[in-house]
Amino acid sequence: MQSAWVGTISALAGIALAGGIAMVRDGMSEKRQAARDEVRRRHEVEEARFASRKDAYVSFAAACQKTINSTDEYEDEHQVRPGDMGYEGPHRNVIEAMNLVLIIGPKEVSDAAVEASVRLHEWAFVSGTRAQAVAAVDQFQAVSRRILKFDLD
Repeated sequence: MQSAWVGTISALAGIALAGGIAMVRDGMSEKRQAARDEVRRRHEVEEARFASRKDAYVSFAAACQKTINSTDEYEDEHQVRPGDMGYEGPHRNVIEAMNLVLIIGPKEVSDAAVEASVRLHEWAFVSGTRAQAVAAVDQFQAVSRRILKFDLD
């Protein structure tokens, strides 16, 4: 009779030990899966952030280029600054595109966008030069490429 109890107790201990090992293994597996899910979620957020920034920066740079071209054409055709005649041209598009850049940032890119917008406005409406405007737009593009890691410098 005693050996029956020993066998039963041994069997129960084996079952408990196997169950405990299985619970630990399952818990560790769940933690690993949760960590993988968190890494995947972070990666997706970073990809979405990158895409949003890239789109905003490209839109702003394109609006700046259209403004440069439009201001050049206007000055060639009329021999005066667009602002002297009240012509805003596509400069409004620069402001609209800049608003998204200001929201998305970071500050370094936002500051470069503001500087480019100011220089474009000064050239078209006040007393700035084309060279200052183009240099500011070029600086915005350089900062954007660096922030987006398109330039490895």
